[in-house]
Amino acid sequence: MPSIVAHDVVCMGGVRLASGMPADRTTDAASARELSADLYRVVAVVVVVIGHWLVSTVTFRDGQFGNDYPPDVLPWTRWLTLLFQVVPVFFLVGGYASAVSYTRWLGAGGRHWSDWLRSRLAAILGPITAYVGLALAAVAVLERVGVERSALRFGGWAIAMHLWFVPVYLVVLTLTPVAMAAHRRWGLLVPAVLAIAVALVDIAARAGHLPVITTANYLLCWGAIYQAGICWRGGALAGRRPLLIAAGGALVLATLLALRCYPISMVGSPGATEQNNFPPTAALVSFAAVQGGLLVAAAPAVTRRLRRSRWRRQVAAANRHVMAIYLWQMVPVVVVALVGYPTGLLPQPEAGTGAWWLFRLVWLLILTVVATVQMTLLWLARAVFDRALPTFATTLPVWSTAGLLIAGVAMATFVLAHVAVEGFAPDGYFPSAYALLYVAAVGLVSLAPSRRRTKELMASRHSAQTGG
Repeated sequence: MPSIVAHDVVCMGGVRLASGMPADRTTDAASARELSADLYRVVAVVVVVIGHWLVSTVTFRDGQFGNDYPPDVLPWTRWLTLLFQVVPVFFLVGGYASAVSYTRWLGAGGRHWSDWLRSRLAAILGPITAYVGLALAAVAVLERVGVERSALRFGGWAIAMHLWFVPVYLVVLTLTPVAMAAHRRWGLLVPAVLAIAVALVDIAARAGHLPVITTANYLLCWGAIYQAGICWRGGALAGRRPLLIAAGGALVLATLLALRCYPISMVGSPGATEQNNFPPTAALVSFAAVQGGLLVAAAPAVTRRLRRSRWRRQVAAANRHVMAIYLWQMVPVVVVALVGYPTGLLPQPEAGTGAWWLFRLVWLLILTVVATVQMTLLWLARAVFDRALPTFATTLPVWSTAGLLIAGVAMATFVLAHVAVEGFAPDGYFPSAYALLYVAAVGLVSLAPSRRRTKELMASRHSAQTGG
């Protein structure tokens, strides 16, 4: 995740303790850092960006934007999704990072879980809110000046579709205190049970013709992977266990695909009746077990190599900007498409031809140039786009602000989930209701209890109990 504010304490890429919270003074924190986790996250975001750019085969016919989605047009490319599906890496590393942060916070004297959670949410929602705010402002301006509805709908969807990751991550992050307690009591049994639950939901949905219940797998699947990251940090994935998990996952995945219980594609496909990502399936959990097992098994060797490598600083620097890269990755696609296709500047060769493949490379080059300019501008404006949400002290006690915090997370999750599906301009119009609801959500997350007021209430309660 990106660097947020200078006075935060960075425990790991994207793991911070906000000012006003207990700070970790451990001198050997740098030497204990799991550098492999940094590298895995950086490589994952690069793969995600390249994958999204490659499948963004934009078309413009009869005044309407479209997309010749390669896995649909060229079915053999579905096998390539086994290389490009890296979202499990974000949840695995995210679980590890949250375990590091939460453990250190508790060890440094942290008391109420809502303080830690508010700090983590502020660090994540700050850059997200800047992105959402600019996107909504752009939609409002473009709608006002009379931009064609189809172009507005396409652009609004394209820069929002990858945000599906955010609401799911907000939920598992909010459940971290519960996940940590579960890990201390049951260890690896927790992600194992969650993974089995995914399969049971799949079976129940098919047997009972109730596809709606598969929505639960968003939490079960990604929660299992996030929990595995917590197990990694807790030492439960030492020795040969990661390789055994990878081997077991590979066997299950191969069996499921051979029996054609699930499609081969590990990424979402627009309009597909069966897919492994939206919602997640047992096949995706098995795939994640293979991927995660291999990465955790290789982690000690990777970290040792990075400690001796001259690329260590570059990896750390890139890791601080993973969130920015992820958030803004689709803006170059929309800019280039809106400028290049209606004007006829960009060709539209038939999918699968030599000219089409050649233009895929040219397309990547064009987007890289535009993205470089974009990231430079974002860096210059980092005071706005790379900072945590501010917090506002209230006279409310801790227990009440904790409830408001959870309500804010729920509202933000609801809005971002709908925006990821419908875009920032549903049917080409500004989403007024979603915009207002998101502002309210951010406001609730930003409310913090007044420490003075909390101490007064505690003293009053103690006095009443002792008869003083």
